[in-house]
Amino acid sequence: MPVRRLAFVLLLLLAALVYIAGIDWGLPSHAADPFLFGARPIWTGKQIIELGGGWEDQPDVGADVARNPLAHRDQPLVLNQTDAQRAQIVRRYRLFSYQPDEMITLRALAEMKPSRMQMDPKLYQYGGLWIYPVGILLRISAALHLIDLRGDVAYYLDHPEQFGKFYVVARAYTVLWALVGVVTVWALVRRLVAGWVYPFAAAACFIMMPVVMNMAHEAKPHLPGAVLMLLAALAGSKYVETGSRRWWMITGALCGAAVGMVLSSVPIFLILPAMVLLRPDRWRERIKIFILAGCVGAAVYLLSNPYIPINLLINREVLRSNFGNSSAMYHAQLTASGIGNALKLIAVGTGPLLAIYGAFAAILLGIRAARNRKSAEPAQTRRRATGILLAIPALWVLGQCIIFATGKPAEFGRFAILPDTFLLIEAIVAIATFVPQPKLAAAFVAILWLTTALPGALYLRGFVHDAQVPTSRLALASALAEVNASSRRPIYVSAEPAPYCLPPVDLWNWQIVLLPRGGTTPPQPTADGILIRPVDVANEASMRSWLWGTPISWADKPFALSRGE
Repeated sequence: MPVRRLAFVLLLLLAALVYIAGIDWGLPSHAADPFLFGARPIWTGKQIIELGGGWEDQPDVGADVARNPLAHRDQPLVLNQTDAQRAQIVRRYRLFSYQPDEMITLRALAEMKPSRMQMDPKLYQYGGLWIYPVGILLRISAALHLIDLRGDVAYYLDHPEQFGKFYVVARAYTVLWALVGVVTVWALVRRLVAGWVYPFAAAACFIMMPVVMNMAHEAKPHLPGAVLMLLAALAGSKYVETGSRRWWMITGALCGAAVGMVLSSVPIFLILPAMVLLRPDRWRERIKIFILAGCVGAAVYLLSNPYIPINLLINREVLRSNFGNSSAMYHAQLTASGIGNALKLIAVGTGPLLAIYGAFAAILLGIRAARNRKSAEPAQTRRRATGILLAIPALWVLGQCIIFATGKPAEFGRFAILPDTFLLIEAIVAIATFVPQPKLAAAFVAILWLTTALPGALYLRGFVHDAQVPTSRLALASALAEVNASSRRPIYVSAEPAPYCLPPVDLWNWQIVLLPRGGTTPPQPTADGILIRPVDVANEASMRSWLWGTPISWADKPFALSRGE
């Protein structure tokens, strides 16, 4: 086997190993029950549903919208005064994972009733190319007897480990796209520099980049969406080079597929006008190709998300519910703190050295491209087209991150995966372009890989840790259980109790108090009260913790405990 192919195969094997390791992190199980119930009898699934209800279907409510939202959030609320409240909390610990957003995919699939031809997921930020394939994979896994698939919530409340397997299947879909991402980064760098060494280096860095390592372990569509955006840029550069109808059609289809995977990928459509402008042609032909490619993209999006047009006609309320819930989370504002937070999260996602070097590399390569803009050599045309088509959506997404980054926690850094990957590619290409000495270039590449792989390995360690018992939450729960809680001491929290934001605690011996919306401290601190909250490492902890922690991840999440004075 040629060295290039061997290196390529080894890279894919490495990627598969590190992404599969810890894939079962933070899953629901019965391990939380002794902490939640203490010495009391543990409730069955039927009892939990009778007390707290099941998954009620509301036709006009988005899958990600709370069915029973809490009122009076301007005052402290005690969340475990009644058995009904306790049952709702137990239900979360039996069905939710340690990642707060993973549940909405399964919630969307539960909304669908194929036997009744009801296939509306009621979730539209996560597109049909994410939700429907996950559903198909669950069906295939059930046919292979890998999971137990049934429409009985009580069964899964009694067998949370079986429900946890659903998360593994959805995460496996993300892993498949992560492997496609490795191949895509390799192919993009091959178009920018000759040989296979630098494509190998770029793909190796991509595998271990913290934001990629994190997102490859989560059942979320943002990594697959970013990979489809990279593929669209790759196809668009081939259209610029060849002018082939095949490539503008593929580019349009990939743009639609990226948005059909996750709605936040919509900036990828910006490459269509750039693509036709970069191709020397008559204006009439350019306009025609732009319109046709856009129509192909729109068709792919609508075919993969058919309930968008359907509900525009018959049920606009569910669209308002779903999109309104998302828009409430993001507020556009340009502030110095937002700019600083976005730049910090870029460094968190890539590794600080790669972020700094990638930014300088992008500037230098941009200057070089401007100087060579009139060159018609095929190699220069290919480099120019590939670089520009990567840069346009990456810079747009970066701008979005800056506008929305004010006050955002570190996990917001996952939205910068496209700019992060762009900086990685620019860094490697700059070494190939501006460092002619092979030994010096190899040293630069090695330093970049090591400083990227080290924080990536810390993320991997966190996932592996939370795939084992005791997990990080259970270890903290053990420490809390040793505290004398017989007098119903208050635990102050800023979100409803769930495995991602609160270790399981005795629901009868502790009084769980939800702070007012936006509150971070108890309104009337008492000497016996405890405030528990997940730590946002990137924004709150020391520089040492920021460098050696895993701020984007929910795995192995540190929690801060403080007592009232």
